[in-house]
Amino acid sequence: MPIPIIFAAVALSLLCGTAARAEAVVDRVKRNLVVRCSIDMTPGFSGVDATGRAHGFDVDVCRAVAAAVLGSADAIDLVRVNTANKFKALTNGETDVALGMTTWTMGRDTGLGVTFPGVYYFDGQSFMAWRDTGLTRLDQVAGRRICVQSGTTSLANLTGHLRVLGITARIVESSSSDEKFRRFAARDCDLVTGDRAELAARRSTMIGGRDDLVLFSDTISREPLGPVVADGDPQWQRIVRWVLLATIVAEHKQVTAVAARSMDPQTAAGIADREVRRLLGGDPDAGKGLGLDGQWAQRTIAAVGNYAEMFDRNLGSGSGIGLERGLNALWVDGGLHYAPPF
Repeated sequence: MPIPIIFAAVALSLLCGTAARAEAVVDRVKRNLVVRCSIDMTPGFSGVDATGRAHGFDVDVCRAVAAAVLGSADAIDLVRVNTANKFKALTNGETDVALGMTTWTMGRDTGLGVTFPGVYYFDGQSFMAWRDTGLTRLDQVAGRRICVQSGTTSLANLTGHLRVLGITARIVESSSSDEKFRRFAARDCDLVTGDRAELAARRSTMIGGRDDLVLFSDTISREPLGPVVADGDPQWQRIVRWVLLATIVAEHKQVTAVAARSMDPQTAAGIADREVRRLLGGDPDAGKGLGLDGQWAQRTIAAVGNYAEMFDRNLGSGSGIGLERGLNALWVDGGLHYAPPF
C-alpha cells in the first residue's frame, strides 16, 4: 500500500517534547505502531512514484527500522521537514528518525540534543554549473553567482573555502533544497553547490541533464551522511545503528532480500556461519541486547535487501542517477563501509 508523506511543517511544542522524551522511543514506536521519519525529497533518497508509493534510500532506511521493530516495513510515516526544523522535531519527540542528506558534524553531535548512530553514505560537497557558462573548476568562479541552501554545512563550507582561496563570489541563499534548485534552473545563479550525491541526483531530473550541466571534480568537504536520533535513548540509538550495520554485513556475506524472504528460521539455525545465521533469523538470542526478537535482522534484509541492493536500486546502476559506489563500497573493495562483528 502507498505510504503517505506529510507535506507540512512539523509543529514544535516544548510541552509535547517534554512528555515525549519521558517515554523510551521504542515504546512510543510500538504504542503508535509506526516509525516516523523526516525526509527532504532529494531524488534517489526520497520521492513518490506515479502510484503514490514512497521510495528512495532514506525511505528504505526508515522501512528497515520499521521492519526490525514492528514487523512491517510499511509501518512508517514520512514527514517532510527542512534542515532548520529536523533536529527540533527529534528532540520534541515528533519524529523518531531524521533523514535527508544530514551531515554528521561535531556541532550537531554535541550541541543540538541529537546523536548520529552511524553513516550510510560518505559524500563531499561539490559544484554544478550550466555548461554554457564555461565553468568546470572552482578556481574559475570569481564574481559568479552561487546558489546554496541556508542553515546547512554547505553554506559554511562554501564561505570558508572561498575565503581560503581568496575568491569573491556572490552567494545566493535559499531556504530549502527545492528553492535552491529552482533558482538554479531559473538562472538566478551560474552554479549550485551541495553534496555530490544531491547534485548528481538533481541533474538526473533536470531538463538537459548531462548535456547541459557540468558536475565539478572539486570536492571541498567531508560529508558523512546518516540517520539522526534524539539524545538520551541509547536503546533506540543502538537499534538504528545495528539495522544499518546489518545491511552492510549482509552485503559482505552475500545475504540478499530473496534469501532472507525464503529462509525458514529453523533451517537457518543449522547454518555454520554465525553472522549469516543471525542475519537469517536462526539465532533466537540475536536481538536480546536490542530488546528485539531473534528475527529482526531477517525482517530488515527481507524488506530492503543488503546495502548493495539498496544502493543500486536507489542511487546506482538500477536507478536513473547512476552513482558509482566509490567511498561507499565495502572495506574489502576499497571503500569506507566497515561493520563491527555481527
